[in-house]
Amino acid sequence: MSRIAKDQEAKWQQIESRNYAGQCKYMLNGFWGTLEKDAELIWNWCQSFNELDQDKHADGNELDEFWSHKFLEGLGETMTVIEMREKFRKIDADFNKHMSMVEYIMFRYGFSIPSVLTCPQGDNTAGIKKAQAMVDEAQKALDEMNAKLASAKEAAEHAKEAAEAAKKAAKAVAEAEAEAKAALAELQAEEKAFEDKKAALEKTKNDMSIGVVKRNKAANELDQLLGEDPLPLRKAKINQEATVRKMEKAAKPFNEASAKAKAAAEVAEAAAAEATAAANHARAEREKAEAAKNDADEKAAAAEEAKAQAEAAVQEAESMLQAAVDALEAAKKKGGVAHGAIWWMERSIEEKKKYMPGYKGPKK
Repeated sequence: MSRIAKDQEAKWQQIESRNYAGQCKYMLNGFWGTLEKDAELIWNWCQSFNELDQDKHADGNELDEFWSHKFLEGLGETMTVIEMREKFRKIDADFNKHMSMVEYIMFRYGFSIPSVLTCPQGDNTAGIKKAQAMVDEAQKALDEMNAKLASAKEAAEHAKEAAEAAKKAAKAVAEAEAEAKAALAELQAEEKAFEDKKAALEKTKNDMSIGVVKRNKAANELDQLLGEDPLPLRKAKINQEATVRKMEKAAKPFNEASAKAKAAAEVAEAAAAEATAAANHARAEREKAEAAKNDADEKAAAAEEAKAQAEAAVQEAESMLQAAVDALEAAKKKGGVAHGAIWWMERSIEEKKKYMPGYKGPKK
């Protein structure tokens, strides 16, 4: 049976309908002399209620029996189901099978229902409302600033990683191009040597001014030269194939270039012209890689600029916070102060400041 009298129900509902933080501020205002030393503890209880309320979270005002048990268990109170239910009945003042912050604090400190219903709240209502509005605005600015700053930092990191990857790819392609050029030069040199030797042997073979032995010897050497790919030339072609494979691997991030490099590898053995094409492809891929690197550098610079702008917003948020703190200090100096509400606002500001860059803890 409810312990709230009929003529008390309206007032009780008005108090208990507040959200968890509002109930805590009400109790702190009314019993500041008793609860001041435990204000931080009550703050933590409120955060637990917010987390346990599966539907409304911080906007909720009471927990059902199951989540109330979870809260009590979280305090390290090991009880049997029967003991838990007996304790819950003692806490549940209006017997609606739910537990509010007001009910738990009232039970924990042994406050009576009449004292809770009539506890003073301070008469500086206008000052408190003004300070609360400033705190709310400052907290909103902080949330927005922190979200933008986190997003800017993440974007800057991703852009930096992309720029580094592009630089590595550009370097790999440039190295492949250099190897392709060297292999091409080697191939051309070997082919020139082959053609020069072939021309010299043909000249000797057809020179009727020299002896038949020399001409026949030249003819045999020419047949051997024409019948077998010379080892130096064959080696140069093998080197060219290996270089093209390296170029293909270096250009892998660029699909079109990779396909061209593969095509070059398939026809490289056909002629020196094929090797020239492979070198040209390597140069084109280097240009693409450099363009990608430059683009990544530009994006990284833009991301850093966005990060700098987000960091600049910190100063504005700090100014808003200081204005809110000043308003709270002014409210404190007036009579009939709602100490609990002011403490709660100061504590909520401190909680937000934890996520600001350079936060070093509360001022001593």
